Amino acid sequence: MNIGLILFETIHQKKDIGSSRIRGHWLIKYWKEAEEYKIGKEYDAIIFQKVYRPEFARLYKGVKILDLCDPDWLSMTRDPYNPGYPFYEMLREMDVITCSSQGIYRFVKSITDKPVYYVPDRIDLEWNKQEKIHKGKAKTCIWYGYSHNIDSLKPVVPYILEMGLNVIIIADDFSTLANKEDDRIKKYERFVKWELKTVNDEIIKADFVIMPPARPPKGIYKSNNKITNAWSLGMPVAESPEDMERFIDEKERIKESELRLKEVKENYDVRQSIEQLKKIINEVQSRNKTNKAN
Repeated sequence: MNIGLILFETIHQKKDIGSSRIRGHWLIKYWKEAEEYKIGKEYDAIIFQKVYRPEFARLYKGVKILDLCDPDWLSMTRDPYNPGYPFYEMLREMDVITCSSQGIYRFVKSITDKPVYYVPDRIDLEWNKQEKIHKGKAKTCIWYGYSHNIDSLKPVVPYILEMGLNVIIIADDFSTLANKEDDRIKKYERFVKWELKTVNDEIIKADFVIMPPARPPKGIYKSNNKITNAWSLGMPVAESPEDMERFIDEKERIKESELRLKEVKENYDVRQSIEQLKKIINEVQSRNKTNKAN
């Protein structure tokens, strides 16, 4: 069986796109039947990784999977009289839709009669080889993500100051928690430019990660990939001020680290996604054979 993956970053000529790495390259690395799609080659199944090409999908006769990792329907439009196109057009052409988060899964499940599956963002454990060794009282926390999401961290700034923590910010573009009304945080924060080859090394320089829940509407559709990435490095993730206070203590960080490393190895190995996708493809093929026979 030949599986072709059409990746978002290839279609849009971009590099180091997280979704294409997690839901594309890491799958291909361990899935011997899969490769990045080659024009003109025949495939038994094609996975459209955040790619919307309904005209091409309509012509393709093999198994078609639309893999979603963002609420693109909130902003996508090509036809002013049909908001959301080509997202909805793409759904109509698919055999299956896979989703990176429960939020996306629930939404898509409510608008289509096509089979919809939750396939979590999972990790290449060979890529995440670094592991934090926790020692002493926490002095530094870290936040990482796209710069436009930095606002999700601002409500916890008073707690960062109260606990006397330094904070590292890793983002694609310069980001700061300081503002005109209150710039006290400025002397405690340090910005680091996000780079694939150094990001994990930078993360484990801190004592724990701060990752408050993202704000709606887009926040309810986000996957937990940044959290599980941190867990795979032995880094506790604080989602609330109570978590932050708990992780000041070395023993609490060690306990959380051990618990979450076990969870990652049991539930978030990218090889599990491959097995899940194989099963989905086999189910579609069996269903198509039955329909033809009838």
